[in-house]
This record gives sequence, structure tokens and C-alpha cells, in this order.
Amino acid sequence: MPLNYHNSVFKELVEKYSTWDDMRNYLESEEGGLFRIADKNEEAGYSLIRYEKGVSKMDLPHSKWFRSVVWNTKTNRPVCVAPPKAATQEFPFKTLKELADAGIVCQELLDGFMINCFRVVGDKTLHITSRSKLNAAGKFYSEKSFRELFMEAYMNTSELSFYSETIIQDNSSDILSPDSSKGEVAVFYSFLVQHKEHRIVKNIENNRVFVVHKGTVFEDGHVEFEDSPATFKGKVNIEDIELSVKPLKGSYAQIVALAPSVEEQAEVQKWIKNILQERYWQFQGLAFKDVSGNRWRFRSEKYSAVKALRGNSPTIRERFAQLYSQNLINKYLEYYSDEMLPMTVHLMFMNSIIKLLYDFYVDLHITRVKKAEDIDKMYLPHLYNIHGIYLNQLRPEGKKVNINEITLYLHRQPWQRVSFLIKKTVDNISITDVSGVSV
Repeated sequence: MPLNYHNSVFKELVEKYSTWDDMRNYLESEEGGLFRIADKNEEAGYSLIRYEKGVSKMDLPHSKWFRSVVWNTKTNRPVCVAPPKAATQEFPFKTLKELADAGIVCQELLDGFMINCFRVVGDKTLHITSRSKLNAAGKFYSEKSFRELFMEAYMNTSELSFYSETIIQDNSSDILSPDSSKGEVAVFYSFLVQHKEHRIVKNIENNRVFVVHKGTVFEDGHVEFEDSPATFKGKVNIEDIELSVKPLKGSYAQIVALAPSVEEQAEVQKWIKNILQERYWQFQGLAFKDVSGNRWRFRSEKYSAVKALRGNSPTIRERFAQLYSQNLINKYLEYYSDEMLPMTVHLMFMNSIIKLLYDFYVDLHITRVKKAEDIDKMYLPHLYNIHGIYLNQLRPEGKKVNINEITLYLHRQPWQRVSFLIKKTVDNISITDVSGVSV
């Protein structure tokens, strides 16, 4: 169900700080929240303002709205406002009836990444931004930029030769322009993008964009929001999850006088818990929204556990190294079987490194046919550590250094050292494009 609401936060700010310099100085100050300019295009007159985790003061009245805002520095008006940061305070509703009476909407917390688009009055250009880059040029799990992934999902194509700026500029009429006759200066859309090449947890079968909200900025700085439009590009947008309210029985007077029981006071939390337990591990969680722009999120523990396996590393090599150090590669592949090939290739690299370390150890400490200066310096700390293990642990027990001991040693290393070993070893032995896998 769409939620429509009026926001005067930015109007009040521009009335108080009438120039961009004054506005920037305020927002960057402690009084204004310690927000930062993440990106800027001085020629076009745009700056991207966002909060900095652990630094920005999120308890100010305007703070939640500065999750990511594109500001027109020439007119001193916002032109694009990302969905506000989710509330960290306790969920204030106890019963399902309270949720229904307050007009709260519940939706699935979709897996994907955020893209914001906007048009300004007098300019037909569709501006495409991420939460931290004005041109959405960043990338993470995919070799393609967020901009490219969005364009492919929006245009419903995966053929790079088909993608171009001209095509999306000419075929994005669903993203409306501001109407100056109504006092509009900008129109923006925030999209949740799902792309097969940018999987987080959920296995994406079809590229798709969802409209999280649409906003219109007026000359005085106030913003009219439409959250979760019912449809976009002829498709059903983000569907609501029905809040099942138990019907009350009795006369009108009895119902009015009926105070919620202790059980009912915990009704919402039980309902949320049941939903999260019933859904499978690809279900991220629930999002609740109201007509004031407040958002509350509840994530599934099953989803969070799988996401923790995925980690926050953009490359296969770093992801493999983290999993290898925790001995979690097999568990990871239970959920991400599509990465079986690159993980297997990296395991081959590790087996080569283990054999190399063993051969170097034998040559340096057993047969002594090599000296330390004959061996690449990056291996020497490991060889010294392995020899220390032999002297202090293995020799007293009558054991020797073997392939298994070196394998155990590497499993105990910080993942950064494992990643470094893979990268440098592959570079040194000139392994290139093995099975088409990038390292």
C-alpha cells in the first residue's frame, strides 16, 4: 500500500541557512550532525551529503534524512533524498491492532543494493547515483559498476553492447520530470536493484528494480513523498505482508473497555518471530513503515548467518582467504554452490603454496641445499614460524614437519596473510586466467 506524506525538514533548513556555504558549514559541524560531503561535481553544482557511521550524530531531528542526499549547491535545495535510516529505538507497537490503527505497512526486506535517480527542472538528463557516488561508479561483488548493473536491470538486458547512456536516457520515461508550473524543482526515485551478478544472499533469478520511494522537491524546499508505489513499469512493486489482526468479540462498550492482556502486549514480537522462523534462509527480514518516514527493520537470524559467511570482501580471493582461515569453505558452498569453480581453483592455489612451503622447508632446514637468500622473502617468516613449531612442539613429541602440519599452520593464519600469499604466489609462478577465474 503506498504511503504518501509531506516532509518539511529540508524547507526548515534552507530557511535557516539560505546559502550553500552556510548549509554545508552547519551540516559538517557538530551542531549540525557531523555529516560529510562524500562526492561533488562543482561544474554541475551537485554535492552528495551522507552520514558517517560512528561519527555523525543521528539523534538530531534531521539526521535520519541524511542517509544520502544530493544537494543542488547553486539553488541550495535538495534534489534527491535516499530512504531515511532505519530507527534504532525500540519498536513502539505491542499489538497488531496498534499497527493497523497507526496505518503501519509491513513489507519484505528485499535483498539488493540501492540506486537513486533524479531529474531537475530545465534539464531532461536522468542523473543516476549511489549512496556515496554521484555517478554510481562504485562496484563490489560484480566487475560491473552499480550504474551498469542498474541500467541492465532497468532496461531488462544483460548484453553490455546493448547498454549505453543514450539508451537509458531515451527510454526512462517512467522516471518523471518535475513540473515547473506546480512549483516543482526536482523529482527523484530510490530503487532497490536485484541483479544476478551482484548476489548478496538471495539467489537472484531475474534482474529487477523496485521503487522504494518517489519524491518531489518544491521551490521552498519541502518534499512530497510517495513510499512504495503500487506498480512500476507495469509490474507490481513491493508487496505488503498482511498484518493478521484477531477479531474482537463482544458489544461496542465491551470492546472499548477491553484492555490488552499481557499476551497481547507481546503479540507483535511473537508475530515477527513466527514470520522470520517460518521463512527460509534467503528471506532477509521485515520492514515496517509509517506515514512520517519512520522505518523499523527486523532481520532473520538464518539470513544473517549466511550473510556472515559471505562477508564484506568484494573479491573471490579475499572471500576464500577468510573462509579458509575459519575452515568454512564447505559450509559456504552449501549456500553459494555457484562459486564452486572459483573456490576450487583457489584451493588448488593453496595446495600449491603448501607444497611450495614444504619443499622450501626441506631445502632450508633438512637437506640445507638452499640458504635463506635463495628463497623469496615473503616465504621466510612462514618458514621460520614452521621451524619454531617443530622445535617447540613437534620434536619433543618425536614428530616431524609434513604437509599436514603446514596445512594446519596456514589454517591458523590471519586471512590477510593467506590472501597475500595467494596473490603473490600466483603472480610469481605466472598462473593466469585459470578456467577463466579472476584472482
